[in-house]
Amino acid sequence: MALPRGALHKALIPGFKKVIFDQWKQLPLEGKALVNVETSRRAYEETWQMAGFQSLRRKPEGGQVSFEDPRQGGTKRFLYDTYALGFRITWEMQEDDLYSLVGNRLMKYLSRSARHNEEVIMHSPFNNAFNTAFAGFTAGQSLCGDHTLIKGGTIRNRPTVDADIDLLSLQAALEHFHSLTLEDGVIKMRLIPRALVHNIGDMWIVDQLLKTPRLPGTNFNDYNSLAHQSLMPHLSHYLDDTDAWFLLAGEHEIKYFNRYPATLWTYDDPRTKDIEAMIIARRGCDWDEWRGVYGSSGG
Repeated sequence: MALPRGALHKALIPGFKKVIFDQWKQLPLEGKALVNVETSRRAYEETWQMAGFQSLRRKPEGGQVSFEDPRQGGTKRFLYDTYALGFRITWEMQEDDLYSLVGNRLMKYLSRSARHNEEVIMHSPFNNAFNTAFAGFTAGQSLCGDHTLIKGGTIRNRPTVDADIDLLSLQAALEHFHSLTLEDGVIKMRLIPRALVHNIGDMWIVDQLLKTPRLPGTNFNDYNSLAHQSLMPHLSHYLDDTDAWFLLAGEHEIKYFNRYPATLWTYDDPRTKDIEAMIIARRGCDWDEWRGVYGSSGG
């Protein structure tokens, strides 16, 4: 239904000194620092997993060389959804509007809606990180949890008992990255965690853990090694769980596909002269490889 003059009748009345809009400055995208932004021109994108070789084996003099086969793992398909929103106003409303409500202002509202949607999509892998319905290469295995290796064994990138952010839980998360192996279960990786992703309620403890040179919460002058791990706090306003937190390595495989960038479309209805405006985007965010992320749902 088109927006008639009666719905915004104050826009037709002269004399208002100012109309208060959503005029606050838009902040940089928080989610952009948490994902790898990629483009696509297909209906979907797919990746597949492969395990290489283990360490070299000793060959006795005159003995045969050992042979080993690489192994193929699972396949992950990245899909996109279409997101859209618009408004419609009558020709009369546009003609009589004294405050440019129906032009630039409502367009800016649409732009904010599109930006908020982008944040929500970019954060969706983290908000579903403990949900086994949102899997990577292996069905039933969530982003943060137990992961079966192609050549045998498991690795868990989540505490055995979920815990809030504190000194011990963060130390255990850092140790996890130092013990990571490839899919062969033998060859060590060297992923370095760079960001501690947290909610507003954990902002104070995160500052204490990462920014104080001495161990917080003690009467001793102990050295705080966490403050020297090059970890950057990343405060997110889009995490659904108020005490969930994540360590994110500089290398990770959380992918945000911008299949069709948010685009504004406007139309004039030739029969009524009503004006339609809408923003349409196709986007999706998911993960295939769990290494590079460690998470806890909190205590």
